[in-house]
Parts: sequence; structure tokens; C-alpha cells
Amino acid sequence: MKLTKHLAGFSAFALAATASANAATINITGATAFRAATLTAIKAGYLAGNTSGASFQFAHDKAATGGTTYNGATRAIFIGNFAGVEGSTTIRCCFSGSVEGIRALVPVTDPLPPTYLPESACTVAVSATGGETAYAKNYAVGAATATSHIAFSDVQAAITPYASYAIQPADATAGAIVFTMVANAGATFTNVTAQQWKALLTKGYQPLSLFTGVATDVTKVYATGRNDGSGTRFSYLSEVGYGVANTVNQYVTNTSTSGALSQIQLVPKGGVNATPLTGQSAGNASTVWGNDIDGNGGYSSGSALAGDMAKTSTAVQIMRANGTPATASANINLVTWLSLNDAVVARTTGLATGAVICGYNGVRLEDIAAHNTGTGASGANPNNTIMSAADKAKVTNGAYTAWNWEQMYYRDGITDTETLAVYDYIKAALALPANLATAGIAINDMIVGRATDGGIVAP
Repeated sequence: MKLTKHLAGFSAFALAATASANAATINITGATAFRAATLTAIKAGYLAGNTSGASFQFAHDKAATGGTTYNGATRAIFIGNFAGVEGSTTIRCCFSGSVEGIRALVPVTDPLPPTYLPESACTVAVSATGGETAYAKNYAVGAATATSHIAFSDVQAAITPYASYAIQPADATAGAIVFTMVANAGATFTNVTAQQWKALLTKGYQPLSLFTGVATDVTKVYATGRNDGSGTRFSYLSEVGYGVANTVNQYVTNTSTSGALSQIQLVPKGGVNATPLTGQSAGNASTVWGNDIDGNGGYSSGSALAGDMAKTSTAVQIMRANGTPATASANINLVTWLSLNDAVVARTTGLATGAVICGYNGVRLEDIAAHNTGTGASGANPNNTIMSAADKAKVTNGAYTAWNWEQMYYRDGITDTETLAVYDYIKAALALPANLATAGIAINDMIVGRATDGGIVAP
């Protein structure tokens, strides 16, 4: 699974354009958990392609002030010279989930294809000095559905309902994406086992004593997580041996303040009750396996889930799927599985009251779990937002198994040189650790491997 041929190509792209002179529009969708790395790699391609001093433009739908904060965007658009492609290249991104991304590459029509920002999003003035000189933040504009060309997925297509459809390439591995168990702010336990997580998913909640071993710990712990269009969900179901197509019982937040949860609910069929409750979303429904039943939905966005995990839960009302109260307000905890990117956001939000990054099966990424409010032990890693060498070694050597191979697919039948040049450049860029940040680990750094999602991890 090494990327030697792609790394060789990466150098060539940085030196010269080799594709046709036709302008191209390339649409990329898929994994929300891997979007920061994807956007960083795309940006690198535009920086490498602007050696003549021309600027590139980009816009996004995230309310942010600039810099690298666009990495959390759901939709983004870049226009300019991309390394390896002559003329102006437009790359549009819509991160809708891993399984949704695979579905967007195959000939099915339900639900509708992803929506992409139009070129008019990049109408801001640009400087003549080149580089990243202009962008539009929080570009709220009506977006249209469009054919997707490339999709990222946290899981292999072979374990999705779309395994029978042809997509390319045969080896789509682009790196390792790392996940972690997370408890919401205020939790006192720091480890979750596969058995405990399966028990939560089966019933929806369990007593705290299951996690602490103390009989008097009767506080209830609730399962929360993603809907079944998410690769994150496929990852946590395959890793613990639960079964990716099996139904779960998960809760989502209906109401909260900026720092505290107020009401959670067992996800109703369709995501919304007949008389909608505050905070409900049809996007939380289960859509993939034909199992849209109470409890089987979940968050449509990892960032939204991360935001709720950063909140305390000392007075939370529990709602049944039918919209009626199940309990009076009580102290509870929530547990979920997040990508490291989202987990760090959940942990650092609010600083002193952020989420708790837990161990998995007794192994924890201790340095990234540390909740520093300063610059971190190294002085160059604020709030421990990047895996330390010690944490990374736990993954690369096999002690920590909450990870999957990130897949980068393209639509079967694509032969145009522009799309393939962009595909090869991005995939090669993801072999460079600096472009992955907290998203994962470069493929050539992995000492262990696994043949299938949730499979045996070994050298």
C-alpha cells in the first residue's frame, strides 16, 4: 500500500504542468472526518500551481475569520492554477459523509447528489502578488446538485451497500484515519472497551457502574453517534464487531446552551417527530440500509456532534423517540466515537470544560488527551492538537486499533487528464505527514496494517 509512485509524481507536478489546457471543474465529496486533510492537500496544489505569481481564490460556508479555519467547512470552492493542470481549475468540495460519498460515485439517485458552491462564490478581488490572497468567508449561497468525480471514505466500498458497483482505483488507500472514544464534558471515566460500547449501542444507555466497576455509580451513560451515511459510524461498528448493517440505539441533542446540554432524545424515525421538537433535523435519519427506525439515526455531521460533546450534562431531560419525556432532568454522561480532528475540537472547546478523550480497550493517546490551556509540553503544540511521537507510535505499531485506512475513490470511466492529475496530486500530497495534521497518519509511516475494516491489525 505504499505510495512511491505517487510521491514521484508529486515532485513532477510541482515543477511543470502536464495536462491539457482545458479549464476543468472537479467535484469532490465524502468523508467529513477527513476534510481538513483534504482541503490542506488541495490548497497545497494551488500554492504549487501559482509559481507565476497569479492568485487563487477560495470560498467556503464556515463562519470563520481566515487562515486555516476553512478546514472545518462543509462546502468549499477553489479557483486558480492547480499543479499539473494547465489553465484555470475549479475544485468544489461538499463533505457529506463517507458512505454518502461512495453513493455519489455510483449510478443511484436516492438521495439527491451532493450540493456544491457555484463559481460565483469566488467573486472577491484578488491581489497580483500570488498565493492565498483572497477568499470569501461564510459564503451562504444557494448551491446546486452536481455530478461528483472524487470521493473520500473512511471505509472501504466493499462493506457498504454499494459494493457491487465499479469505482476506481483498485488500491484507493490514501492514509490511516485515527479515531478515539470520547465522553462529554464532566465525565469521570477515561476508558471505553469494545464490549461497553456494544452494550451502549444495543440498549442506548447503561449505568456508569459498567465503566467504573463501582456498584453505587447509578448515573446513566447514553450512546450518541453518527447516522448511517457516515464512515465514522461504519468504523466504530466494524472495529468492535457489532456489524455495520445492524441497528443501534443512539441519542442526539435537541436543546442546549453554549456550554450545557438541556435535552436529548432517542433519534426518532425520519429524524423528526410528526410535531417537530426544537432542534430536530431530518438529516439525522438513517438512510443507507433501509432501517429508518427509532434509535437508528444519528448526527449528520461530526463537527455538530463534537460541539455537543464539549458541553456538560448535569441537568438533562431524556426524551423518548415519540417525543414524550422519559425522565425528569438528571445528571448523565454521553459517549461516542470521533475522528481525532473532531475529538480535539470537542476537548479544546471551553478549555476547562471540554470533552474527555478516552482510551479504547485500555490504550489511550495520552498526549493528545491532555487538556492543556497553554502551549503544550513542546511549546509549539497549543493545547496538544497534534499527535505526539509517543501517541503516533501506539497506532503505527499496533497497540491502538481505533483507526481505518482512508480511501480516495474516483468515478468509474473517468479518463480526462485534468481529473486524474488532480486525483494523483492530492493522493500524493496526503503521503506527506504535514498535510495530515491530526486527521491521521501517512501511509508510509504505518508499520502495521489491516486487510479489511475492523480486521486484524498486525505488521
